[in-house]
Amino acid sequence: MRDYKNVKVPKKYRATKSMRVTEKRVDMGHSTRRYKNDSKGLKLVAVKLLIIAVIAAGCLLGWKTFQAIMHADMFEISGVDVKGVNHLDEADLNKIVGAFTKENIFRADLDAAVKRAHANPWVKAVSINRRLPNRISMVITERVPYAQLETGSGRFLMDNEGVLIDRLTKEKINVWQLPLIVIRGYKGRLGEQVISGGMGEAIQLLSEIVARGGWRLEDVTIKAGATESISILYADHEFKLGSGRYPEKLNRLAEVMADVKRRDLAITYVDLRPDRQVAVMLKNNNRVKGQGSRSKGSER
Repeated sequence: MRDYKNVKVPKKYRATKSMRVTEKRVDMGHSTRRYKNDSKGLKLVAVKLLIIAVIAAGCLLGWKTFQAIMHADMFEISGVDVKGVNHLDEADLNKIVGAFTKENIFRADLDAAVKRAHANPWVKAVSINRRLPNRISMVITERVPYAQLETGSGRFLMDNEGVLIDRLTKEKINVWQLPLIVIRGYKGRLGEQVISGGMGEAIQLLSEIVARGGWRLEDVTIKAGATESISILYADHEFKLGSGRYPEKLNRLAEVMADVKRRDLAITYVDLRPDRQVAVMLKNNNRVKGQGSRSKGSER
């Protein structure tokens, strides 16, 4: 057995100062990291499954609650509270809200009821709302009768927008003591706004007459077959006004009639359509023309 304790190593085999032994450590933890990643993925999957389960349970609970509400007796409509009705009768109201009878308040089709209400010519506006747990509230704004319309084939009741509200029978004509507008040949339908002839001008003229006062409105007839031929029949006289400038023309008419009354003249019509003249037809067929509101002629 040899003793290598005192053996000398040749110089060429000796390590220099620059040659140093280095150590490297190799991390062999691949299996540990993979385990951690797999564990984290499983947790995410578990959380997702839990969320899905909670959502499903919530949907099921919501559906069960919805079904319970839809079939609960406490939400069955017990009645309809109606405000603003003056002319609609019981039959009219039943057509509007009859479908609500024993209906669940959440199933009630309010939009359909609004459409049914507007189909009635008396209804100008309507608001329908739910009042929990089992009542329906309906507020109606009715059209206000403003004048009668004579078409030659029938007489109608209309509001101040020219909308036809009701067809008047002979019995109803005397019930409504209102001015009369005449448009011959017009075929009107209930709920329709009349725009034929001189209806727009006639309504403007009538509103001016109403605002002034002093006229027996039930004795006023406005002929409105055409805009340029609009005239008023009143107290066995005809006042031809044409279109526009009604405040000015009515002022001139008041002055002319005051002059006619002062002179005790019997007249058939007054023509105020010219811009600067007034023509007065006497009952003896003499026509007097005047500048402004003052008549001139042999009869003066």
